[in-house]
This record gives sequence, C-alpha cells and structure tokens, in this order.
Amino acid sequence: MDEMAELARLWAEVPEATERDLAGSRAVLASRFDRPRRGWRGALASRSDRPRRGWREALPVRRVALAGAIAVTLTAGVLVAEVGLGGSGPHGPGSLIGAPPADAKTLLSLAARAATDQPDMVPARGEYVHTRRLAQQSLYTEDEAGRTQYTKVLVNEERWEAADVGKPWLSREQAVSAIGPAPRTSWDHGTEDTVYEPATCPGRPAYARLGAWPTDPAQVRAKLVAETGGEEPLRVWSALQGLVAESVVRPSLSAALYQVAAGLDGIVLVPDAVDAAGRPGLAVAMDEGDGTRSELIFDRHTYRYLGERTVNTRDRKVRLPNREVTARKGAANGTAVLAVDLVPALPEVSPDASRMEIPC
Repeated sequence: MDEMAELARLWAEVPEATERDLAGSRAVLASRFDRPRRGWRGALASRSDRPRRGWREALPVRRVALAGAIAVTLTAGVLVAEVGLGGSGPHGPGSLIGAPPADAKTLLSLAARAATDQPDMVPARGEYVHTRRLAQQSLYTEDEAGRTQYTKVLVNEERWEAADVGKPWLSREQAVSAIGPAPRTSWDHGTEDTVYEPATCPGRPAYARLGAWPTDPAQVRAKLVAETGGEEPLRVWSALQGLVAESVVRPSLSAALYQVAAGLDGIVLVPDAVDAAGRPGLAVAMDEGDGTRSELIFDRHTYRYLGERTVNTRDRKVRLPNREVTARKGAANGTAVLAVDLVPALPEVSPDASRMEIPC
C-alpha cells in the first residue's frame, strides 16, 4: 500500500479549515512548546460509561462530529486535532483535549457552560419524570466476636414523580451487589416499592418547585441565603447540593447553581473522584467539619454532572440505632445519576408496596 497516496485520499475528504477553525489548534500546539507538558490521564468516555440502550442520559450528550481542521506536520511527527467532545459545542468548554481544570472554580465554570448547552425538560400534563440512579450505601454488621464489619452495597434507585400536583409518586429500590462480609440475606430484600399518596397539602413536584427558581446566579444565591438563613458557605453549599441533584431536569438552573458554588469560600478540586457507578471524574468538594468531605462529581471530558458522594476523611464514630460503630477513612456513600426521562404513566406497582403521604 502507498501510505502517502492513502493519506492524500483521506485529507481530500476533509473540508478546508477556516482561520477560526485553526485558531484553537494553533493555541494548543503553541502552548505545548511554551510550557512543560503536563500528564493527562484518560481518553474519551467509553461506552461502558453510558446508560444502557433505551435510556436517555441524565444530561444528554450532544453528538458532535469531528470538528475543525487537522494540522499535520509530518517532519516533526506532530498531530493536533480539534475534537468536539460530548456535552459542548465544537468550540465549547470540552472541545479541546488538554490539561484538566486547575482549580474548583474553573471546573464549575466549565460545568456551567456545558449545562447551558442542555435543554430543560418540560413534562406535559399527566407525564411523569422518571429518574434512575445507582446509590452506594454502607452496611455495618458484627461478626461472632462482636467486631464491626463494613460492607459496601450498591442499590438501584428509580423514581417516578408526577408532573401534576395531586397525583401519586413511586419510588423503587433494589440492592444489586455488595462488597464485604455481610451475608446476602442482610442486604438483598428484593424489589421494594414505596407509593407516595397525595396528602391534604400535596407537595409540589420537583420540576414545579425548580420552575419557581430564577436562573440569574445573583438571584439564586440570594434565594439560597434566604432559605438557609445565612451566608455561611457550608450552609449554602449543603442547600445547593440538594438542588443540583434535582435540577437534572432543568440544566438552566444547574448552570446558575454551579456559578454560585464557584463563589463559595472553602471549595477545592478533587482530581481523581469516582461516582457510585464507578465512572471516573473530577469533583468539587467542601470539608463538612465532621470528618467528611462532600463532593459534586463531573465527567472529566464533558463536565456534565455525574452525581454526588460523601467521603470519610478520617476514622469517625457513627451512631446507629442500637450501637456506635467506627466508619473508616476513605469509605464513601453517594448517588450516581444514570438517566432521566419522561414517561406517560407509572409502572405496575408491587402489591406489597409501602404507602406514605407526599411530603408537604
């Protein structure tokens, strides 16, 4: 085979680049000569990171083809490519393969820009918001000698929340695997359904509650401060975490929340975080002051939100209903968002489902 002829044929199929297309690639190439090369671990997200077929991703990844031009210097053996990564436009925050964000504020700014590219989910009347998550939980048991043993349990969590006030909701959990000494009978209880019935003062669905929030960062921060009763960073951060988990249905609000978080004192970057589903990412974290660190985890290439977790930064005592145990340093609990979609109705509910009232 004539390699040069084959290369000529391939490049003939690539449209000629404009000056704008080449600008980013030139900047990256120049930066490689201006400073020592920094390590970069990982490549494009693998297929195993995506939800199984038939599910829509929690924050849909925009499919972007190879974008821009490819500048080739055969004599130097240098190949610089501008590639559109999922979750951003061809010139967006994830469009160039390069060094990861240097700090937490930069990561949150990139996450905000990526969220801006995602459309808000607007359920029609009668529809349900269906969310699928994988939760990592801690189970503490005792051996025959009375010593505490730790088991990590993974639980599939699904939730169907009505778009209309006054309709029932459904929560479904099923433990799928465990790592540790606890016997299967202690953590595998089959599929557990909980039906939330409308109460006398029915709670507003998550998307409806979120719809009342502004998307201007200054206004969002003011509302958080008003609801939490103060501007103490940890208090605002705690309230913000819950909203981030819910706002997968409204990325326009997510973007504002990330910008608010970027302005909090005490946030740090965790460059090697892993969510409950085992997906590697980058995290923004804050020390809770009780021996734990709470994290928001983002995809390291697209900067889309993956989930949250709380990690023990030291051994600490945890009080259970019947005893006190030691939670070891490094142990983590958290939730990974796998998919969110709109469905027309609830699935069939287990006949032995628990019944509760929708919280007001």
